[in-house]
Amino acid sequence: MDARDAHLIVPDGCADWCRRQPYAITVLEDVVEVDLDWWNSRLARREIPAQISGRTSDGAQVWAGKAFIRRGDLEPDAPGVELKEEPEFSRLYMCAAWLAEHRRRAVPRRFVDVGEPGGGDRRFTAIGQALAVCQGSPGLFDMSAYRDWSGWPAAPGVGHTLMSLYCWALHRGGGERPQLLDNDSAGSLTWHGWMVSSSASQFSVRRYARYNALIHGWAEQAVVPAELVEMWLNREWHMRCTEGSKRRDGSAL
Repeated sequence: MDARDAHLIVPDGCADWCRRQPYAITVLEDVVEVDLDWWNSRLARREIPAQISGRTSDGAQVWAGKAFIRRGDLEPDAPGVELKEEPEFSRLYMCAAWLAEHRRRAVPRRFVDVGEPGGGDRRFTAIGQALAVCQGSPGLFDMSAYRDWSGWPAAPGVGHTLMSLYCWALHRGGGERPQLLDNDSAGSLTWHGWMVSSSASQFSVRRYARYNALIHGWAEQAVVPAELVEMWLNREWHMRCTEGSKRRDGSAL
């Protein structure tokens, strides 16, 4: 944990909630419904070498129609999930679809175009290099080549939230796993005394590393997985917003 944040103690409510949650269900079974045709038709139209899939209600993998994507399906070697085309491009787009369709993640439903305009055969060189950087350890936090001014991998069209989820998916186990950078979760941290005010879209990698370290620090204090701490922060933000939107008579605005 950053020395500037060492005074921040995990809230009792966070520790209590996280300890009651089974990781395999609360995190890995965090599921969204996705229109696969909406995504795959746009991938095909732009000739992006990716294809996303989901599961039917009985768990079978499908590539067309409405289907479900579990957060656990974003990880490598997820049982019953085969990635077609360029596998890491497909994983990135599955992460994008999961974020866009999640009711608690403040990410607009838009198509992410990772190709560079007029790039010809090199349209996907930049994104390929960025994803390769993320695959190494420590990946996102290593100040290597192919970075933009803020230290993030230079990935056309890919925002910080999506990049953080992609890195989370890749780095299961070992060290301080990159956690999902969520604007609402960061807002909850600020409410609890974290002295950082910029939105997640303005985070440098250095600031993201501080955010990640604080979440892991709280997870260590509570003896729970870091993913649950981040989910609690997100959940608390939405609960606070719901309470704030009620009139004095108790009805919603």
